[in-house]
Amino acid sequence: MTEIKQKALTISLILIILLATLASSVAAAPLGTSETATVKAAKSWIGVKVVHPGNSRSGIDCSHLVYQVYKQVGAKGIVFETVANMKKDKYYVTTKSPKPGDVIFWKKVVTKNGKKYWLDSHVGIYIGSGKFIHASNEIRKVTTDSINGIYKDGMPYYARWSNK
Repeated sequence: MTEIKQKALTISLILIILLATLASSVAAAPLGTSETATVKAAKSWIGVKVVHPGNSRSGIDCSHLVYQVYKQVGAKGIVFETVANMKKDKYYVTTKSPKPGDVIFWKKVVTKNGKKYWLDSHVGIYIGSGKFIHASNEIRKVTTDSINGIYKDGMPYYARWSNK
C-alpha cells in the first residue's frame, strides 16, 4: 500500500470514529441531560392529578409538566411557557428522529365520536417505543399513552430543548 493510501485510510478511520462518538453523544431533550434521567423524572409525575393551571405535585397541567421535568433534570435556561409559546420558541428544535426525553406536540384538533381533543394546544414527553407521558384531560391524571388513535390523527411532531 502506498503512503498516500495509508494516510487516506488513517484519516478515514479517524473520521469514522469521530462521527460515531458525536452521534452517540447527541442528547435528547433537554440538550446536555441524560435521556434516562429525563424519562425517570417524567415517570415520577405519573398519577399526579391534572389541574389547570397547575404547577406542583398536588396538580399540574401539560405545559407545566414539561417545565417541571426539564427543570428537575437541569435543562439550561428553561422557563415556563404555554404550549403556543413553546411551539414558537427557537430553543425547542424540531426533530424527525425523536429520542426519549424529547417533547411531543400536535398540529391539529381531532374529533372522535363527537368529542373534540384539543391536541394542537397539548404537549407531552416522548419516552420511546411509541409512548409518551402527559397530563391527560381524559382521565385527569398524568399518565402514559401510546401514539396511536387520536394521538396519531393529531399529527404529532417532536422537539428537543437546545439552549446552548
